[in-house]
Amino acid sequence: MAKRAVVVRWLLAGPGAVGSAIVATAAMPLWLPEGAAGIDHIVFPIVLFPAVWAVTFFYSILETQQIRALITMSVAFLLNTALVIGAFMGNA
Repeated sequence: MAKRAVVVRWLLAGPGAVGSAIVATAAMPLWLPEGAAGIDHIVFPIVLFPAVWAVTFFYSILETQQIRALITMSVAFLLNTALVIGAFMGNA
């Protein structure tokens, strides 16, 4: 049982945190407000990527209930993925 918990925590903190940070960074221009010139901010997602990764990494490590961390990170991942897919499908 303890070995499974370590594997789940490792998967959440490793590939899970990186994947969530990448998808959140891809979706940031969609939920950040537009700039003064009416264009999307491109620098904010690039600058905030390490912060998003750190938050997801430390959350997955420090959360005592792994199922809650898995559900929270999965919901955030799926919502941001839906935003990105919706943006690409709407412009096609």
